[in-house]
Amino acid sequence: MEAQTKILVIEDDDNIRENIQELLEAKDYHVRSASNGKQGILEAIDFRPSLILCDIMMPKMDGFKVLEYVRKTSIVQNVPFIFLT
Repeated sequence: MEAQTKILVIEDDDNIRENIQELLEAKDYHVRSASNGKQGILEAIDFRPSLILCDIMMPKMDGFKVLEYVRKTSIVQNVPFIFLT
């Protein structure tokens, strides 16, 4: 059995986050999501995704700070990172 590709979606808008997750799951990706940057960082470390999709404008921690933190965290520093806006 082939392992599913894991994608982390970090997005503060509930509808957008849920829609992205549904679309990706329909294509057989294993998806986790987070509603803010701080939660997203914790999910990234725990989930070890193959790709991170991240909103830029979010409360608590914006997408640029998330990227900065991810790049300094060895366990996820090489994960491809795409901004959503």
